[in-house]
Amino acid sequence: MKLKTFGVNAITAALLTFSGATLASSADAVISAQAKADKSAQVSQNKIDKYADSADAMLAEYKGLLRQIDSMTVYNKQIERMVQSQQEELDSLNNQIAQIDQTATEVVPLTLKMVAALDEFIALDLPFQQENREKRINELKRTMDRADVTTSEKFRKVMEAYQIEEGFSRSIESYKASLDRDGETVTYDFLRIGRTALLYQSPDGGETGMWNQQSGKWETLPESYRIAVQQGIRIAKKQAPPALIKLPVFTGEDK
Repeated sequence: MKLKTFGVNAITAALLTFSGATLASSADAVISAQAKADKSAQVSQNKIDKYADSADAMLAEYKGLLRQIDSMTVYNKQIERMVQSQQEELDSLNNQIAQIDQTATEVVPLTLKMVAALDEFIALDLPFQQENREKRINELKRTMDRADVTTSEKFRKVMEAYQIEEGFSRSIESYKASLDRDGETVTYDFLRIGRTALLYQSPDGGETGMWNQQSGKWETLPESYRIAVQQGIRIAKKQAPPALIKLPVFTGEDK
């Protein structure tokens, strides 16, 4: 059997070839491992970036919530002051309402007495404009019983009626009205001089008379008063200038 003899160069070349193949294989493995590591690191970095972004967003939201809390704290304090002010105003209104109720308790009986007194006064007064004056009193009485009219409005209407009656004392007027004469209704011209005298005259001037406050009856006047009463009616109607006229007056004293 013959042994082959290999030269040193051949062995060296073989070893180099084997080493090159091994190194190439190791390099590929390293590169592959590095690529995997890089990919894993990239994934991890992406996660870290996401967590960082999320943390930044949460921090911004937290800071925003802190600002909202500060604003709400200031707002709530302002609301508390407003509520306190409104409560004080409500307490004041309740006190005023209580006072109004007390005042109403006192005003209502007074108002009713004033209506009754005015009714009695008109009944005892000269009998002029009776229908209108009695209608006014009856309207006041109905108003006093109405629940939809405030106490202040009732009092105002009573005072208005008093002012109207008071105005009669400082004025003169002429108006037409009817009287029952011997069972017959006759229309006359009436002349009122304040609350001093109430006279009447027929349209043709044929009859002149006045109200006798002492007897509570109508009385015929002498013919001598016809022209004076006629002139007084014209003055009251503003058909003649004011002038001094002579009229009878009942003083209300006993004879």
